[in-house]
Amino acid sequence: MEREKQEEKEPDSLEKTIELISLLKKKQPITVRDDQYDFTSLLDAVRLFRDSRYRFRVIDTGRFDPFELEWLTGHGADLYTSDGVRARIHDLEIISASAKKGNAFVSFLINGKWEEGEEKSLTFSDLMNVGRCGVYLHITNRSQPRDIQQVAQLAYHCAQKGSWLVYYHHGSLERSLLELGSNGAWIHLTDQSLEQDSPGLIRDIVLSARSAGSNVVLHWDGGDNFALLDEIVKAGAVVLFKSPLFDYRSPLKVLEKGLRKKRLDFKAYYLYPSVLP
Repeated sequence: MEREKQEEKEPDSLEKTIELISLLKKKQPITVRDDQYDFTSLLDAVRLFRDSRYRFRVIDTGRFDPFELEWLTGHGADLYTSDGVRARIHDLEIISASAKKGNAFVSFLINGKWEEGEEKSLTFSDLMNVGRCGVYLHITNRSQPRDIQQVAQLAYHCAQKGSWLVYYHHGSLERSLLELGSNGAWIHLTDQSLEQDSPGLIRDIVLSARSAGSNVVLHWDGGDNFALLDEIVKAGAVVLFKSPLFDYRSPLKVLEKGLRKKRLDFKAYYLYPSVLP
């Protein structure tokens, strides 16, 4: 009976391996979850991937142990993980060290809270250690309020170690974002965060971030304050539009040429540029 079950599984495994190898022939980035393929097939594919123009990205669902992820990142696979999957700091440290050797990187998305003394919860000290070991931190305030001064400290330590902190801001603008930008954080927000009286503040946040080598990424969901958008574009922000770029009749058409010149670095977002965690 066991042999019959094994024989039933083998064709599926073989088909998946062939599917994975076929992806290598396409001129494009490769993004796979670790639960889609067995470890050996995935490692073989990472070793065979030789197109320096694109990235091989593995989404961590917790299937592989840290040592298997060491192998994958050590051979050049970027790892995308989160606090809901892999919150042991020591694991992230050894995986990040391996990724550096493989010219890859580790992105760590933080949805939950961090509190000193909370069992089974990340602490601020944990995150400082993660930032110091070169992990790219992605922090969102969608479900948990954040102390922006603490986030700014994390951004500074990431920058000192050659990685970045990316912050996804939900809610109205805060003056504390000025310090966050000046410490090198990439800041994502939508036009819903902008108020009629905020042109000066958003412009200053953009300039603050750019002075530190990062930027603000504005996700424009369809607002009609074109004067404000023009001000933000002139300040040098990266603007992403929810809908396709404008037709020839749109008042935004004149901005199109300048916007096309600003390309967003793939390390400045978590997996997909249009998604705000």
